[in-house]
Amino acid sequence: MSIMTKAALLALASAFLFNLETVVVKAIEGVPLATIVLARALGQLAWTVPQLLHDPIGLVRTKNLKLNLLRGLLSGVSWYLYFLSFAALPLATATVLSFTSVLFVTALAGPVLGEVVRWRRWSATLVGFAGVVAIVRPWDGAEGVALGLPLAAAIGASCLGAGIVLTTKMLARSERTNTIMFYIGLVTTALALPVALPGLAWPGWSSLGLLLLTALCGPFAMHLWINALRLADASVIAPLSYVRLVFAAGFGVALFGELPDAWLGLGAALIVGSALYITRREAKVARRRAAPLVAAPQIPAHPPESAASSTAASSEKSR
Repeated sequence: MSIMTKAALLALASAFLFNLETVVVKAIEGVPLATIVLARALGQLAWTVPQLLHDPIGLVRTKNLKLNLLRGLLSGVSWYLYFLSFAALPLATATVLSFTSVLFVTALAGPVLGEVVRWRRWSATLVGFAGVVAIVRPWDGAEGVALGLPLAAAIGASCLGAGIVLTTKMLARSERTNTIMFYIGLVTTALALPVALPGLAWPGWSSLGLLLLTALCGPFAMHLWINALRLADASVIAPLSYVRLVFAAGFGVALFGELPDAWLGLGAALIVGSALYITRREAKVARRRAAPLVAAPQIPAHPPESAASSTAASSEKSR
């Protein structure tokens, strides 16, 4: 099996598990939202337990505690909004709106990261937001009022998702992946526990099974996605994530009788199309910036053995 094939299969498996998580959230009945978020947070924390037992000091050590705490806070709040939107909206609609994170990243990249965002990416971003308008349909008063809160929750979760992407980019410069995941689990658990405690009750065996599935799907999907990105360029792998829309539409029709309409199709085309363009454009810009470094490599200051050791250390640190 080639590396590209393996990366593609990992990305598709990740997309399926992310969809399965939302299907489970939609299927759970009689369980408070705070309990679902707590289950997801505990699952995130449990994922790092083996590393915590193996190297507790290495896992907890961080060069940017404040940013890790902010990253965890953004995750915790976004999960509340994300699960609320999927519980109330059709699966395909909520999934499409979750893709708008790419648009918010473009809008925030300038003021937060100091990146130069030129007119092509801004144009694609505006096209994507036009797709949001097509899905929300503010002119359709009756349906807009009924779905106002879930729609706002979906868009709010995507906006916070952009903050998650930007803070993760900054943390990735100095932090290990397991360390970032540990602080996400720690902060989200601390955030969800006091909210969930008053409503905690025995959910029944079936709901307990669904909660455990929720706790497993999210972290496992994230793990698969990270491994896919390690094997192939993001501009190649990212488009595969949009297969989630196909999974969502299929699950929605088969399990919940949700039939997508023409407005959703138009909105999905605009949002996914603009997100794909932005992803491709960013990849081209990154390659152009890297080209001079490849064309004129620096003379190494150390023997080849030292350089190899440095590269290996950097690779290990990124894991």
